[in-house]
Amino acid sequence: MRRGAVLTRSAVMMLGLLGLLALGGRADARSRLHFRDPEMETKFQEVFDAQDRLHERYAAQYAAGPVVELVTMGIGSLMWERHGHIALCIRYLNPDDDVCYNYGIGDFHDPIGMAFGFLRGTKSFWVGRQDPLDMFSVYLHFDRTIWVQPLPLDPDQVRAVVAKLEHDVLEENKHYAYDHFWDNCTTRVRDILDTVTHGSFRAMRGNVYGRTYRDLTRDGFAGMTGFGDGRLMMLVTDFVLGRVTDRVPSYWDRMFLPDYFRDAVRVRWGIDPTVVYQRKTGFDTLGGQLEVYAQAFGLPPPRSGSSGRLALLMVILLLTAPAWLTRKWGRFQGLGLAVAIVPPVLLGTAFWFLSAISPLPYLRWNEICLILVPIDLVILFLSEPRRIAYAKARLVMLAAIALLMLVNVLRQPLWMELLWPAIPLAAVVFLRSGRGTATARSVQTAKG
Repeated sequence: MRRGAVLTRSAVMMLGLLGLLALGGRADARSRLHFRDPEMETKFQEVFDAQDRLHERYAAQYAAGPVVELVTMGIGSLMWERHGHIALCIRYLNPDDDVCYNYGIGDFHDPIGMAFGFLRGTKSFWVGRQDPLDMFSVYLHFDRTIWVQPLPLDPDQVRAVVAKLEHDVLEENKHYAYDHFWDNCTTRVRDILDTVTHGSFRAMRGNVYGRTYRDLTRDGFAGMTGFGDGRLMMLVTDFVLGRVTDRVPSYWDRMFLPDYFRDAVRVRWGIDPTVVYQRKTGFDTLGGQLEVYAQAFGLPPPRSGSSGRLALLMVILLLTAPAWLTRKWGRFQGLGLAVAIVPPVLLGTAFWFLSAISPLPYLRWNEICLILVPIDLVILFLSEPRRIAYAKARLVMLAAIALLMLVNVLRQPLWMELLWPAIPLAAVVFLRSGRGTATARSVQTAKG
């Protein structure tokens, strides 16, 4: 027993020595950085100090190397940064060999082309190998919180992960058709780790808080300020995301977001996420602490801010007012009806176009297409009797849609949008033309 204890202590001391040597090697690797920006140097020093503590805590694991690290990034200020990001890094005994694999690379210098490729379901995103310092510098520059979790994989699992990553970065394999919910940077990482652990993540069960895909998407935009105001972006989700996003994802499916996959890793292996860099802007100290706590322990991150739906109602009432005001006034009725009808017709045409060209299910099956119908434009060119007949038919259709929404056959939250065509159509049906009434009175007076 004593001999075994001595051997055990010797092994621990040897692993500790190897760990210190590895830390020393990492310090040498950092010397190649030359900072011109003192703020960036301070940020990197925070990362280095946190990584040193991480290597000390898991010294045996890093000394045995290589180690697969799950790296997750928090939200940023830009629209496409609002749901976080994720990557896998491989840490070797020689830090010069360290490499990260990022599945979220796209041509952000051509946002229109990238967005159109996304909508068309083309291979507009790809995975690439990056030096860890280079990758971290991007997220430090944009002041995004960074978490690291070293994964306790055995050597065979590590080799399987590296083999898959190296396969994916080959030129013929690296591009893929990005899908926000079912094939993104997080699901790619999730699927790799699930495969090497024989389906352990897919088998997990847990609380999903009853939140739908739409709710989870809106959470990311809540409280957003500046260009791309959060209320506007949340309204965009009402219009753009079709009925498939109004179901509650399973615990496995919910892992399409970095926050929730990070927590699944914590639950699966008991590895608390280590914050190697804490975002400095965008919220006060208390709010930042709450966000870190919530995201580290799998709770829905605290959000604030208006949904924007009341503001949309005000805009719709303003845009549709000319239809009934001019009809009661009896002048400029065609112009008033056009002001009320043309905007929803143009928007409806855009969504019908997206439904026709996109393979994405939340764009192809969008209930907004039942409400905003391009053919409504013909009402501007019909005679008064036919205009009234058309408006009556469309109101019946909209009433049927409202009934189906009430019984949850149609699921999208489109009550405000339903009013957009309904108000001018109701004005045509239920308000007599002011000019017609005035003319009738003039004729009656003349006869009298």
